Amino acid sequence: MPETQKESKAVRRKYNVIARVYDHIFSNYTRKTIGAALGGIQLKGQESLLDIGCGTGSLEKILVQQHPQLKIIGIDLSEDMLELGRKKLKGSSNVIFKQGNFLNVDLPQNTFDAAFSLSNLHYFSKPEATFQKAASLLKKSGHLIIVDWNRDFWQGKLYNWYMNWADPAFAKVFNPSEAKTLLAQCGFEIEKIHLFGVGLRWRMMCLVARKL
Repeated sequence: MPETQKESKAVRRKYNVIARVYDHIFSNYTRKTIGAALGGIQLKGQESLLDIGCGTGSLEKILVQQHPQLKIIGIDLSEDMLELGRKKLKGSSNVIFKQGNFLNVDLPQNTFDAAFSLSNLHYFSKPEATFQKAASLLKKSGHLIIVDWNRDFWQGKLYNWYMNWADPAFAKVFNPSEAKTLLAQCGFEIEKIHLFGVGLRWRMMCLVARKL
């Protein structure tokens, strides 16, 4: 996650601005990335889940539709994105949304069966801190599922160049090898790596990591 208050404010400001149109603009992207994430893990329906950077709650909505008994906490910096999430999940008492930086939000340790980080790894200026906190919150053998852009392809290289110029909170577009190394340093073992595309614009990676 963004490490400094300045970085957090930049991300929050950006997504507050685009919140009302986000689901419309990124509907196909969201559908494909959520599909990849859920394809990497089998849920029984009674788990406790964590969504790091939950946005407008699209993942939560799909999860609750599939498994109404899941307990989910979603965290995001943007108040406006969370407002939309709460509207989507109105009546779902098992879903809780919290506003704040994941690194600063107080959560119980060794509690969650799985954690998701969808399309926000490129904002992690110190990904080790995020991965270490996720590890502390997961139960033993719990899973961390990461979906993000992939710098091994020209699209990822282009985004890496452009976002460094255009977005003050941007950190880096990673490739699977870099992400795998960082996760291993933070107490995770990679179980799966899935590469996929969303149209011609995005080349993505999905990593499923298990807490050792």
